[in-house]
Amino acid sequence: MLEILYIIVMMLFLFGITIFVHEWGHFIVAKKCGLVIETFSIGMGPAIWKKEIDGIVYKIGAFPIGGYVSLPQLDPAGMEKMQGENENDRKTLPDVSPWKKIAVAVAGPFCNIVFALLIAFIVSAADEPENIALIGSVETNSVAFAEGLRSADQIVAVNGNSVKSWYDAQVETLLGGEDHMITLTILSGTETRDIKIQANDPTDGGYLIDGISEAIPCILGRVTPGSPAAAGGIEPDDVVKVFAGTPVVDWSHFTELVQEYPDEEVSMTVLRGEALVELNVTPKYDETMERALIGVSLGGSGSMPWSLSGSPIEQVKSDASSIFRLLKALTTKGEAKQAAGGLGGPVAIFTMIWFALKMGIINALGLIRFININLAVLNLLPLPVLDGGHVCFALWEGVTRRKVHPKVVGTLVNIFAILLISAMLFLSWRDVDRNWNVSRFFKKAPATEVSE
Repeated sequence: MLEILYIIVMMLFLFGITIFVHEWGHFIVAKKCGLVIETFSIGMGPAIWKKEIDGIVYKIGAFPIGGYVSLPQLDPAGMEKMQGENENDRKTLPDVSPWKKIAVAVAGPFCNIVFALLIAFIVSAADEPENIALIGSVETNSVAFAEGLRSADQIVAVNGNSVKSWYDAQVETLLGGEDHMITLTILSGTETRDIKIQANDPTDGGYLIDGISEAIPCILGRVTPGSPAAAGGIEPDDVVKVFAGTPVVDWSHFTELVQEYPDEEVSMTVLRGEALVELNVTPKYDETMERALIGVSLGGSGSMPWSLSGSPIEQVKSDASSIFRLLKALTTKGEAKQAAGGLGGPVAIFTMIWFALKMGIINALGLIRFININLAVLNLLPLPVLDGGHVCFALWEGVTRRKVHPKVVGTLVNIFAILLISAMLFLSWRDVDRNWNVSRFFKKAPATEVSE
């Protein structure tokens, strides 16, 4: 129960600090530029806490799905009405130069990028192993085996697009067409070859191709106190290299090897930092689980869209590449439908944070870095409700020396705000349905025929 509570608190904290950094960027630059600030809010909806200081209302909203800084000179008749905060007379407020407006609008995404770089330095210091698209096991009676796929083969490209991780391979498969017939470029040792094969729909979950599994690096996570692993000296972040004299291919291979030695002391070699450490452990047969266990959980990153390796710049570049690849797909004929089908909303974000935290704080930090870069890029899109939209309005004013009429700004902002909120609600519903299949409760039962 305490572990679940810890994860929930950390989820809210990590997501909340991302929103705070973004809104703080707007807030501090607006203050330096002399703009009127009405509200600084973390979270949306009714306030669960608020306090007014020097004419500015600071508050925490009931719904932790965003935040905002209410700036009437930047948005004279837009979101403030929807938020119920329109205290100042817009006609009496002093004019603000368009360049100050641009500085305020860009400050939020800029702070997210800076924050992401700081996180990337922490992640790079942890020196996590690279998560390449490596194949684990291949069933001998599968089409994949017949086509020549083997354990330890690395997928380096899908349909001619290079991939650096299993997640990248899933994305390229999703965008490759509805039939998911793909061409894999495989690296075996030093040789590269192409294989054309039928893949599964990545949105359905499961493995990329029938008969193969992902080679999940055997990085150990939590060590249960009092377990055989603890008694044997195993530590979190150890990487298992050899167990009972057998080189370990991946996590699944390791768990299979453990089953072969119930209640027997066996030797194992782990990589701890840069040193190989020899240990002895005695797997204990658990009658309730009907399997041998040593008391460790999986660590590492798994097939996640965020990287845990490389320099800080390389990590941020990888994050940005992922979102730009998605944006390109959404505007490309033949990929748009598949890309839209793979989108996730707030529920998906919180689900990812949940699983990332269960895999370790470094993994969770990698995800928060990824979210910060995504938030920065998406907010700079030229849509009226986003920061990029305010930049466009200010540029128009700076170039033409004419302001966009407040009613035009307000109408466009409100329309796009409604569209954005509707999209978030739709994506949230789809995320919930994908995870728990709630739509089945709304389907009519088939009519039954009565025969005499």
